[in-house]
Amino acid sequence: MKQIQHDFIGQFGLLRDVAQNTKFPHHNTIEANTPFLIAAYKDYLRNKGNPWHVQHYGPTEPLSTAMAALYSSKIKQVAYIREIRKSHSGRCCSMCGSLTSTQVDHFLPQSHYPEFSIFKPNLFPICVCNQSKLGKTVGPAPGERFLHPLYDRKISDRAIYVRIRDHGDTPTFEVMFKKPKRVRDSAAFDFHTKTLVSKEGIKQHVKRGFEKFCRRPSSVVTALRRKNPESKAELVRLLCDEIEEATREHRTKNNWESVFLHALLERRTLNWIWRALSRPGRAVNGPLVAL
Repeated sequence: MKQIQHDFIGQFGLLRDVAQNTKFPHHNTIEANTPFLIAAYKDYLRNKGNPWHVQHYGPTEPLSTAMAALYSSKIKQVAYIREIRKSHSGRCCSMCGSLTSTQVDHFLPQSHYPEFSIFKPNLFPICVCNQSKLGKTVGPAPGERFLHPLYDRKISDRAIYVRIRDHGDTPTFEVMFKKPKRVRDSAAFDFHTKTLVSKEGIKQHVKRGFEKFCRRPSSVVTALRRKNPESKAELVRLLCDEIEEATREHRTKNNWESVFLHALLERRTLNWIWRALSRPGRAVNGPLVAL
């Protein structure tokens, strides 16, 4: 869950450029439908991509075919689509926060809304949660929809929490979703997290991170390589520094690395870590549990 600052500057003119590009075999179809596409774009912007409100006129088969071909083409006018995929590969998924983005998602699905196939405000980096999203636009109950990475404000505020228990034995991990106060649409938030954000995926990510931290603390907090913190307050500061760095890198508090690090700050987990770090005789950067 990540807010992305796309723009739509040049998107209207791009359609006219495509219409004049004779190397694109469907340029005549794009030219004939440019007024319709511009009207659809304006409607999308006016209604902020909300599938409950955006008009859907059902484009003709020739236009649907042309838009699918345009999305997959390598002409320079749509090079930004490849750039979205390339620049976000292996980074934070805009829809669930995992760090395995490899695809470009059509927020309003291309299969149902081909008119928005190349419309930049409708395109976002996504991971395999795209297989859960598929052709869905809304849920069965009133107001249920996916959160829009451009228009739903504050979705980068922390919403994913993990609680770790039984730290030194067989740790357990509980994932919770809490709607940030500044995210207004409860129905959309609940539908989005329930449908797209994998609790099992988050558990596995936090489990791997916690095991790595217990084996060698500096693998997670670099500053622990040469010295132990002198107080619990210093430990909190070091963890907060790592969280801030992960948030800055991925521009959301819901990236799964930040979720893991924040779980270490939870009161009972922090107390356990502090006791383990302060154990008499433990070597600097030594394991927190017996291996």
